[in-house]
Amino acid sequence: MHVDTPITLPNLPGMFVRSLFTVARKDQEAAEANVLNAEFSAPAFPAELVQRYHDAFGGFISPLPLTLIYCLAQRVHLAQMLGEHFPWPAPGLVHVSNRIEQLQPLDPNEGFHLKASIQVPARGPKVSPRRLRPVFTVEFWQSEQHVATCISEYQVMPKQPERSRKPKEAKIVDAPAGDWQCMNSWQLDAQTSRSYARLSGDFNPIHLHPLLSRWFGFEQPIIHGMYMSARAQAEIERSMKQPITAIDVTFKRPVPLPANVSLWHCQTDENTSKYQVCGAEDNLQRLEGTVTWAV
Repeated sequence: MHVDTPITLPNLPGMFVRSLFTVARKDQEAAEANVLNAEFSAPAFPAELVQRYHDAFGGFISPLPLTLIYCLAQRVHLAQMLGEHFPWPAPGLVHVSNRIEQLQPLDPNEGFHLKASIQVPARGPKVSPRRLRPVFTVEFWQSEQHVATCISEYQVMPKQPERSRKPKEAKIVDAPAGDWQCMNSWQLDAQTSRSYARLSGDFNPIHLHPLLSRWFGFEQPIIHGMYMSARAQAEIERSMKQPITAIDVTFKRPVPLPANVSLWHCQTDENTSKYQVCGAEDNLQRLEGTVTWAV
């Protein structure tokens, strides 16, 4: 993959402001699938930020948790979304799944060379909106060593005409059974979301205030999916007393705030386990994933 000299990766807050101007994008023309490549550089995480991240969740064994380096990948995603060749509005994308894997030891004192690509799916009037799922891949390099990879899938949300909303029928399912164990329950509110926004730099409007989240179809702000993934990583590392080296997570349902959710965990073999976050009252899955740690 050949691209120009890596550019310095911009910070998230400024890019979120710029992303609002992408809502004017109207991708109506048919186009074949293609790949968009870019390279960025980023300095090492400040020691103070790493410590705040550890303090915010408690329990991390990993010096640089994978969910923290995801914050760097997210900046890469948005930087690429702002590029002129990306066809959709950045605020019209929903993060549906994420896999991040550590391949080599991470040096907390060294910056990163980031090699990024987007697999842009074919699009056009005859393409089902369900197939509009760009896949973002970010490779993390330190000292010319490939140390980690993050793969994220997004869903492009189609614009829908205004219509009266019918209240959804409340569903309740049985709690996870068998080998599943409830590790903890979390009470989440608007302050939780705002605190994580300051920590991660993710000031996406859907997480911050009802007046902002309603612009994007959410009556109430929703918690960051990666907040729950980070909290799960911390809880599982504390329980297993091992650093997690791979996380594969799928976001099943948004979590409007305030909310009460529970983390469930099930070990599958000596270095792999499954987890899910469910509503504390209805037991419906909000996210599910697997984690792997070194043995």
